[in-house]
Amino acid sequence: MVTGSYIRRTEGFIQASSVTQIDAQDLADEGTLNIGEVIQNLSFVNGSAATITNTIQDGGFIQDSFNTEIDLRGLGERSTLTLLDGKRLARENVNSLIPTIAIQRVDIVTDGSAALYGNEAVAGVVNFVPYTSYDGLKVDGYVEQDSRGDYDEHSVQFLWGGDVGDVDMVVAGQFRSNSRLGWDERNTLANSGLTFSSNAPGNWYVPKRDESGAYVGPILEPDANGNPSVNTDNVLSDRLRTNPDADMQDQPRFLPTPGTPDPNCGDRSERTGYTPNEVANPYGFELLGSCYFDFGDTRSYREPTDTVQLFANASWDYSDDLSFSFQGFHTRLYETRYTSTSNPGESRILELPAVRGEIPGNPFRAVDADGDPLFGQDNDGDGIPDRQSGVDVNNDGWDDYIVTGTTDNGVPLYEDVVPRSLRPINKTHTQPSGHTSDMDNTGSTLDHVSRYSFQADFTVPGLDGWEGFAAYTYNYFERKLMAEQNYDIEAMKEGLRCNVVTERANCYNPFLVVDQADNNSRHVMDAIAARGYQYEENKLGLIDVVLNGEIGGFELPGGAVGMAVGYQWRDESYTNTPSPVELAGDTWIGSPGKESVTSGSREVDAFFVEFALPLLPNLELEAAMRREEFSTGQESTDPKFGLTWGVTDWLTLRATTGDAFITPTLEQLLDPEVCGLTSVTDRFGPFSAFTTACESGNPNLENETAESISYGFDIEVGDFNLSVTYNETDFENRIVTPEGQDLMAADFAAFKAATGFAGNGRDADQKPSEKQLTDWVSDPRSDERIVRDQGDLTTIRRIDGLQPGNTEEVIVEAYDIQGGYHFSTDFGDFRLNLQATHIAHFYYREAEGGPLVDGAGLYNHETGAAPELPEWKINLRANWLMGNHSVSSTVHHIDALPYDGPTYTHMDFFANTFRRPLGVRDGKVRAWTDMDIAYTYRGLTLWDGEGAFTLGARNVFDRQAQRSAEFAGVIGGLQDPLGRVIYARFVYDL
Repeated sequence: MVTGSYIRRTEGFIQASSVTQIDAQDLADEGTLNIGEVIQNLSFVNGSAATITNTIQDGGFIQDSFNTEIDLRGLGERSTLTLLDGKRLARENVNSLIPTIAIQRVDIVTDGSAALYGNEAVAGVVNFVPYTSYDGLKVDGYVEQDSRGDYDEHSVQFLWGGDVGDVDMVVAGQFRSNSRLGWDERNTLANSGLTFSSNAPGNWYVPKRDESGAYVGPILEPDANGNPSVNTDNVLSDRLRTNPDADMQDQPRFLPTPGTPDPNCGDRSERTGYTPNEVANPYGFELLGSCYFDFGDTRSYREPTDTVQLFANASWDYSDDLSFSFQGFHTRLYETRYTSTSNPGESRILELPAVRGEIPGNPFRAVDADGDPLFGQDNDGDGIPDRQSGVDVNNDGWDDYIVTGTTDNGVPLYEDVVPRSLRPINKTHTQPSGHTSDMDNTGSTLDHVSRYSFQADFTVPGLDGWEGFAAYTYNYFERKLMAEQNYDIEAMKEGLRCNVVTERANCYNPFLVVDQADNNSRHVMDAIAARGYQYEENKLGLIDVVLNGEIGGFELPGGAVGMAVGYQWRDESYTNTPSPVELAGDTWIGSPGKESVTSGSREVDAFFVEFALPLLPNLELEAAMRREEFSTGQESTDPKFGLTWGVTDWLTLRATTGDAFITPTLEQLLDPEVCGLTSVTDRFGPFSAFTTACESGNPNLENETAESISYGFDIEVGDFNLSVTYNETDFENRIVTPEGQDLMAADFAAFKAATGFAGNGRDADQKPSEKQLTDWVSDPRSDERIVRDQGDLTTIRRIDGLQPGNTEEVIVEAYDIQGGYHFSTDFGDFRLNLQATHIAHFYYREAEGGPLVDGAGLYNHETGAAPELPEWKINLRANWLMGNHSVSSTVHHIDALPYDGPTYTHMDFFANTFRRPLGVRDGKVRAWTDMDIAYTYRGLTLWDGEGAFTLGARNVFDRQAQRSAEFAGVIGGLQDPLGRVIYARFVYDL
């Protein structure tokens, strides 16, 4: 039985669908035990789901080696169905499957296969086929390190197989561990892109006073909806808008609206680069009236992980007509995550009380209009200025201080200030639990993944030549995730309302700390950090029954008709349990509403039938149809037809056409609103940073549908073979949850269409004016889901209402080319293999009625509908074997792309940055070509067994990732900052 058909085939059969096989030797030649890297290298894989470089691009985190799913042709990971031994998985992370040593081969079908496999098999099916029989013991040790000594990985695994009585047993295990690769370990690269956030350690609204020291007016006043907003006519730093630094005059079109940075904010000319394991630039840097926070030293290109995997298979032949098998695996996958000291959030910032002048460490000395320092009355002698009961001229919620004047006849007076932007924890604060000594905020993710399958294979009674199997499979997934970036706004409020005299240890100082006597106590920091676990649980139960054989008494000119029929029942469920602070509704990054435990379940009934019709001895028609019905209301009937014509004994022509679908996930249908961070770049102003985004499920979602067609040929002449396949997938009704950046781009496009504005919004001199933005925000055609700061329209406070919808259409046209040639000489045996994919077109329509855009050959920064799509992705492998010696070498090539990512960045204005003027040379993502090579010696005799030793290098010529203006300074979806990696491997067979 082969992947892509349930009908038994004879050896050498070529089916209509294009199938790529990666066997155990191919996996070994990749020179890595990270299956995510193997998948990333495949020519027909595109998209961030298979990316191993961890950045903050595309509105969030690109997946890293911890969680890699397969994304064929960039259609999204849910468009590819991943199987283990032909059966579904609860989670399709390839790094949490079975030990690498237990994988016998990987079959990849690269066309729509829903007629056989059902939901999600749109772009194709990937089936990991394990060893179910093995004779002997194999032990495999592996170690690698990058040539700079910053990153290492090691693994030990074993595979044993043999008979235990009448039972054929296979057992395998693997332990794999890799270290961290921090952004600070690639200083030049990281400091070429965005590593600063203008949502700073702290920027503040400071009240104005007149010559007598009296307040001019309120800081806060109600907006049109009755909510508090900043009165921008009454703040200290209006001077920043009229007196920017001279060398900034011609840079941004927008200067920050009033607001004053923390007086202890650092000078941008004093910025230093990164030194691993040291606190980098703890006081931030001032630019144009804002204090910028440097987060680049806190993040990782690769996170440290520890993986333990166990696999077992047992087979028992009860009789010639009946056999039983059991298969199970369990994986424990643990990752330590390194993130910012704290994230800004700020959607709830106006819920905080004004920070009182007596809070320890408040740096805002009160001055009159002439700049003379003010003093306050202290009649009770407690060192705290007295307040005038019932008087609140500045409307900040606190009674005003009683001012005694500018002479030293009271206590020094500090201002009550309102936060404009704030990180709850900055690098100068007392180290909270879970933070490293250099103030990296560490979290963790722990996955437990299990699957157990019981199967009976049998001869079907009464049907001559028919066989079948019945199987029950149970999948379980649990994730324990440290929610280290939520923070507790109620703990912040409590600390800001402390009694400074009687409970100073409970006070919260949100400012940059210069004097450690003013720092926060550990318990205050821990309360604000609010570190707590959240949990995800997924269960999937399966019953599969498949019968296959030949239809007796009826033959076509080419022979008997093959047939397979089957039934599948699925029961899937999920439960998500938020962290305690989310359950309480107290998250700083989020909305005031309480979150709740969410769960859902559904059952699926599926029936299929498949025929193999040999119309002629060299012409076969394949036909299949599947019906799936979901208890949540979705349903689909999907046919597929294939034609194989053996024109000659060396040439075969193939063609397929069929339908496929993807049903909404339970989470997409049922999830309540949840808020978190996303990164956006605003074309109206200089904002390029994190903001809060809130999204929820949509119970009205419909199925995504697809039609696919493919045709190709296979040539095999002696030791030469070549396959070329054209594949077209028309994918409609795609379910997409728009990212914040999608809304930003659409809003700017609507602005241009409405006003005729011609600027691109990317470059500083191509942005709209302040008045144009003000007018647009008031225009009903602007997107009200983009919530801007009313005191500073260039600051994005929050993006609301993100919800999945059936909004997109994609048409992909691609060519896959695979070939091989084997020849022998006096100097050994040589084998050449080629795998190449050409993306001819990737048309996408983001919304109904919108334009159809071709994303092929483009970087596609401005859309979530298409990933980075080089036109060509090529792998060429050469192997040489002579006696006990062998050499394997692979060249990987990725085409160049025009770059449409960010080019303007605040990094231009700070010392010790390494950005090129356009972010990338000539406005392009340059073509990437690297080479892997490995030497292996086999035949070492040890303890009645044989050993083999491999020494190799990936990226042997140390190709460096290209510097860009993106977050982390790297083209994260296409290029790897790791550099050259040297590895060694020892395999022992007994």
